[in-house]
Amino acid sequence: MRRLVSAALMLLLVLCPALAGCSASNAIKIGVLSISSGPDAYVGQASELALQDRVAEVNAAGGINGRKLELVIYDTRGEVTEAVSAARRLIEQDKVTAIIGPSWSGAAIPVAAIADAAQVPVVATTASNVLVTVDENGAVRPYMFRVCFIDPYQGYALADFAARELGKKQAAFITDISSPYSVGIQQYFGAQFTALGGQIVAEEGYQANETEFRPQLTKVAASGADVLLVPSATYRDIALVAKQATGLGLQIQYLGVDGWMADELLAMSGPELEGAYLASGVSTEAPEFQAYNAAFLAKHNVKASVYAYYSLDALMALEYAIRQAGAEVSGPAIRAALEGIRDVPVFTSSLTIEPDTHNPHNKPVVILQIQNSQWVNVKTYEPR
Repeated sequence: MRRLVSAALMLLLVLCPALAGCSASNAIKIGVLSISSGPDAYVGQASELALQDRVAEVNAAGGINGRKLELVIYDTRGEVTEAVSAARRLIEQDKVTAIIGPSWSGAAIPVAAIADAAQVPVVATTASNVLVTVDENGAVRPYMFRVCFIDPYQGYALADFAARELGKKQAAFITDISSPYSVGIQQYFGAQFTALGGQIVAEEGYQANETEFRPQLTKVAASGADVLLVPSATYRDIALVAKQATGLGLQIQYLGVDGWMADELLAMSGPELEGAYLASGVSTEAPEFQAYNAAFLAKHNVKASVYAYYSLDALMALEYAIRQAGAEVSGPAIRAALEGIRDVPVFTSSLTIEPDTHNPHNKPVVILQIQNSQWVNVKTYEPR
């Protein structure tokens, strides 16, 4: 009898993945390429909490098409090699249906090739380099999507603001030349700024993880620049730049990018960056997010961030695509549904995906200023 019971149990374990009642196997797995440790942990910590809250909410309401969602989260520590390895594990071992992330372009570009080969849709959150979703020939990467604006929007908006609104004539750069994100924004800013009659007077570079910027700042000071763009992908770089510039007695109008968006920057170098302007796709200070922010802080004792917002956008886009796919929860079906997104409500706005670029259509650029060590909305640009 014991042998019969054991045999029956073994048979049940073998058959369980095929049975609708086995909830673990019936769940729709969504992978997440996160950063929850290391110097850039601020990117992923609030995002993971936001995603877990949303999945719990969806599952409590019955899931999607009768199936629960399950997150499979990997910490990439902000390393490209870790992100690539994690993407492969999610696809080959965890058998995820889709992936959220990564949040930076240097990892998103190689992950796109893996996604295309495996036919697993990926929705990047804040990876904004043009080549994330299209290749060098302009052909769309079939399984790679994003919910943030692209670097040309940000570079052009900042250049337009500097020239037209601030009246600046001579621009300098201090750029992370190892980052496609930083290099791309510099290029697009430079093209628009010179088209508007401005002049580029200094182009200084550095490599990721460098901490000494005095040589570059000395050259910027000697150039006669009246505006300095620092398109850094992490707040730490601009915080060090600002502190070292203050030590050198350099006073200049700073321009920044959405990579600056971390409250840690305000705590570290808010006074040194007083009056600086930066571009972002969304602001945590917008009135429509205040109720969510308060509830999130009360629940987790952690502030919600723009990275959390974009992660929710990505998840909600996938929720829509999975619903549209119906019984066929496959990579090709979800990819087709993502391409068909038109005015679908997500966390930050309504979302329309451009089929030929896999970018969000007309994602606005918000210009913020640091005032009294706080983010203040100044202007919103709609892409033309």
